[in-house]
Amino acid sequence: MLLEISGGRSRSASGPEGARLLELLDRSEEGRNVAELGVGTNDKARLTGVTLEDEKICGTIHVAFGSNDTFGGAVAAGVHLDAVVLRPELYADDRLIVSGGSVSA
Repeated sequence: MLLEISGGRSRSASGPEGARLLELLDRSEEGRNVAELGVGTNDKARLTGVTLEDEKICGTIHVAFGSNDTFGGAVAAGVHLDAVVLRPELYADDRLIVSGGSVSA
């Protein structure tokens, strides 16, 4: 899936499940808000099926959409959807940050 994020919001999602993701997020006015974006840097973390560990696996990324008010943000969207990407390509301002499990410096 390819996600385009701009201005703190998901702008588009393409790929096999892109339309389904946007359908879920659009159930709330603030559902497309990017609540979290993290890069996994823990080389001891393992894939367990528990998001709190999975999102820390070195070379992964994790992105969450919707509410962030429960941990210091200002958005109460009524939805919070987390996703962990195991072999991501993450770009920020056209700069490659993470690729295929490796974090760029």
